[in-house]
Amino acid sequence: MRASRRRIVVKSLLVLGSLFMMTMTACSGKLSSTNSQPSPAASQKSTPQNGTGQQSQNASAAGEATGSYTANGETVVLKYAYAGRGRRFGEDSIIVLVTDQPIPPEAVAEEIKSQTLLLDKKIRGLEYVFSKDGYWVRFHPSQYQESKSAQLKDYSVTNDVVKGTDEGGGELTNGKYERSVKFVAKINN
Repeated sequence: MRASRRRIVVKSLLVLGSLFMMTMTACSGKLSSTNSQPSPAASQKSTPQNGTGQQSQNASAAGEATGSYTANGETVVLKYAYAGRGRRFGEDSIIVLVTDQPIPPEAVAEEIKSQTLLLDKKIRGLEYVFSKDGYWVRFHPSQYQESKSAQLKDYSVTNDVVKGTDEGGGELTNGKYERSVKFVAKINN
């Protein structure tokens, strides 16, 4: 019975993800002017974590993240945040990478564009894509993905600084994929 329930949940997620992708591809709207400003590269500062999925301090400076995610029983503490602009799902988007290890400054733009370090499993983290209609998040390295039609709690883009709080308790995955993260990132051109 549990296996069939999991299959139903997985199929539902695949259908919802596919519908979201098709919707995002069909839309060609622009982000609002507060979300489409250029900016310098993100700084790399860390904030101590307690590693339990609870945030020990708030992310307060650009380039900082607090919190963690759990995928397949493994918890990853997140400390760094990077942001940039790009085309995803057929429209202009803001991309935020929240990672466990720093990304070298010379590699940030390429990582935002193609996630080379994340896909090569050299670093771990969450990849967010924000559009006018909601957001999409992918766990690295597991590749689990979710999309939401609303924005994150406390999500804002002001003076090229992206802030957000994400609490995903893994309701759809029976706790297999959970996240509790707060980030502040400066948009990298």
